[in-house]
Amino acid sequence: MSLGKLPPHLRLFFSLAGLGTGAISILCYAALSFRMGVPLDQLNLPIAFAIGLSAFVVFYRFQQLISTRTIPFMLWRGLVTWSQVVILVLLFNLIAPSATPALTRELLTQWALMTPIVLLPALVVMRIHATYLYNGPRYVRHAIFVLPGYQAQTLAIRLRRSPSIGIIVDGYFGDHDPQLDPTPTQQGLKHLGALGDVVPHLKAQKSNIAFISMTLMRTPYAQEILDQLSDSTAGIYLVPESPSLHDFQVNIDNMAGVPLLKLHDTQILGVARGIKRSMDVIVASMMLCALAIPMGIIALMVRFSSPGPILFRQTRYGLEGQPIQVMKFRSMYVNQPEPGTVKQATRDDPRITPIGRILRKSSLDELPQLFNILNGSMSLVGPRPHAAEHNEFYRQQIKGYMLRHTVKPGLTGWAQVNGLRGETDTLDKMMKRAEYDRYYIQHWTPLLDIKILFRTALLVVHDEKAY
Repeated sequence: MSLGKLPPHLRLFFSLAGLGTGAISILCYAALSFRMGVPLDQLNLPIAFAIGLSAFVVFYRFQQLISTRTIPFMLWRGLVTWSQVVILVLLFNLIAPSATPALTRELLTQWALMTPIVLLPALVVMRIHATYLYNGPRYVRHAIFVLPGYQAQTLAIRLRRSPSIGIIVDGYFGDHDPQLDPTPTQQGLKHLGALGDVVPHLKAQKSNIAFISMTLMRTPYAQEILDQLSDSTAGIYLVPESPSLHDFQVNIDNMAGVPLLKLHDTQILGVARGIKRSMDVIVASMMLCALAIPMGIIALMVRFSSPGPILFRQTRYGLEGQPIQVMKFRSMYVNQPEPGTVKQATRDDPRITPIGRILRKSSLDELPQLFNILNGSMSLVGPRPHAAEHNEFYRQQIKGYMLRHTVKPGLTGWAQVNGLRGETDTLDKMMKRAEYDRYYIQHWTPLLDIKILFRTALLVVHDEKAY
């Protein structure tokens, strides 16, 4: 499996693993140099640099860290991989020999033999940490297969052998009689039901991922199941075999060495999830500290500008379509809308108070959502949450609309910084917003979040679409 084809969250994990092994290798070299009487200020810096770079490059590609079945086999592969680092460093020493060749040769010999004593336990710690990040009780994901063929069955076997990937296979759906065609069952796949049972299973959130065999496209259930899947919050992977994908954006992906056509899934997993959550907590805490006094003043202005509460609370959908209570500074006069209806704000809307008009124009009415970010129901960046009533309407009108809820909703988002903000008075506007949200989910990186936050800050200063 080429590392370039790995999803960003795994590339990030292997980058950190490479940096860790590089740091350990350099520290071991420095410690042995000191033990042999070489002062730290006379350390051979070119050799140290070559050691760190070689360890990073080699172990950045050490996918056995999470893909092997057992720790002993992973350690054996780690030793083999370490030999590659030693060879690269020795080649560098031949090309750029030091001024004290005898001392350098003895030092490198000890370094090559002694470093694995520290490095191998570190690899075990990294593997345990990866297992927790991807396979811990809070993070493990459950998968089903739909009409599994040979490739899907191979994937199921490898997922069971690689617990660090964090995916538990629940079983498969198919209309055939397992007694007449026992192949999937022989591969350890439990028969969960007929094709008509797939959607209820996913909507009950019993599984988080669906691996769909392309053989489904040859059945009359294909379009119905794909349409229904786009109204769930599950990750969707297509095991390649056939066409007919319609509105889904198809990406080539790899999982446990099996090629997949990815229709939809998030990149915010494992280390990436921890980084994003840390960013949320740190930035939201800093903003609350910096804006405590202005928020207090805004609260008083809202309180005395018109009768009603300071905060407006509304039920919206969060991660995996679960209801959350989103807070905003109240910007409208208190009224009682008809049950089940929510009217979006329009330009020059008479329901907006004078203070509310200023707050909405500057997006200051959204500041209480910093508390939603701290309690974990929202993120700084993600698809903007819509009122529950709007969600129920648009999920019936737009294919793939509910896939926005594969990640936490955000205070700001990719759609908003690309001009898709404000009233969605036409279906096309909401379709475009959902398209941008799905792009964000599938292409997330920390740098993309930082870019969105920076562009959001510019929009707060001037945004003609805010009202």
